[in-house]
Amino acid sequence: MSVKGHYGRADWPLPSSSWIDKVLFLGTGTSGQVPAIHCVTKPDFGNCAACKDATLNPTGKNRRGCTSAAVVGRHPQDTQDSTILIDCGKTFYSNAVVHFPRNGLRAIRAVLLTHAHADAILGLDDLRAWTMGGAIQRQVDIYLTQECMTVVEGMFPYLVDRSKSTGGGDVPTLRWNIISKDEPFVITSSEGCREIQVQPLPVLHGYVGRTSPFWCLGFRIDSFSYISDCHEIPSSTLDLMSGSQAIVMDALKMDRHLSHFSFSQALSFFASFSPPPALGLLTDFTHRIEHYATQELVDTWRNGMLAAQVNGQVVVESLPVNGNKAGSRGSNKDRASMGEGGGQRWWTDVWDEQENEFNMTLRLKHVYDPVDKESIRAISHYIPQVKLSWDGLVVHFCSKR
Repeated sequence: MSVKGHYGRADWPLPSSSWIDKVLFLGTGTSGQVPAIHCVTKPDFGNCAACKDATLNPTGKNRRGCTSAAVVGRHPQDTQDSTILIDCGKTFYSNAVVHFPRNGLRAIRAVLLTHAHADAILGLDDLRAWTMGGAIQRQVDIYLTQECMTVVEGMFPYLVDRSKSTGGGDVPTLRWNIISKDEPFVITSSEGCREIQVQPLPVLHGYVGRTSPFWCLGFRIDSFSYISDCHEIPSSTLDLMSGSQAIVMDALKMDRHLSHFSFSQALSFFASFSPPPALGLLTDFTHRIEHYATQELVDTWRNGMLAAQVNGQVVVESLPVNGNKAGSRGSNKDRASMGEGGGQRWWTDVWDEQENEFNMTLRLKHVYDPVDKESIRAISHYIPQVKLSWDGLVVHFCSKR
């Protein structure tokens, strides 16, 4: 089983899906992107390994645009694939020009917007390249909340009301579909393609005026769950993610942030989410995350967490598939005793997340020898392989059709 694609890895698990064929990562960085201007304008790149590599190796894994992904699939009765774009930010077009033709993509069936920040919506105007003169398609459907729509209308009034366009009046043809953060919705059928059900995954992404919570959406499509921007996942949303074969999780940087998961929080999610997905993926990295060194830290962390169980250094009680011993993931009141994935924090004798955040690293309390696959089969809580994503990564799914 393998992950294929331009930069694929043969040793990764292969998630399964009844609809998805592949997921293409169009961007895996923050709104600031990588490299950062304040690093590349210093003679020594500001001692920033990621920015140095991104500059000297512009097609490498440290070069990052704004976080975005394209989910590609079809129903058994469909006559063609559908491409669903998640977010359309500042670097969407420049990355699409590279990665769409490389992966045989052309039309966009729908755009799902997670929230109204610049890295998610500032590329909407570039959709004109798809619709002007019917070059590729007549229109693009956009799915977004009313809160997001209000910001888009203020930022791009001519995209919502074509009578407000100036100049030659050449603007993209977009059809706006308002969704609720709390209700599943359907991407309407089109020629040769049946409708597609999408489940919003509401998460907290910072605050409005540092008092009221700012809601952001992740999305679940079939067996794939995607959360790119969050600092907390409500227990009700965790339940909606149950059974996912592949999960993408926000992991901004090593230390704690007000509106994003740290690496420790993201890994806490995968260590405590049950049942675990076949594959965990991380995204939305700052320029202080160097791809290769960080992936090595994550792999060492996972091996140690599994080895500690094999060696009997922790006792992990079995969890039902929908959460903790009580049969649920617990209320938000007792989250302090739980991991970010809703299960128990069984690793306290092995791993101190807060200390890792303070020291801006990933390190367990002990060093462990590598464990073999046979030993892992006997542990109480399996942790999936967790991989850093990169711009251009293609994750293929095993078809259940």
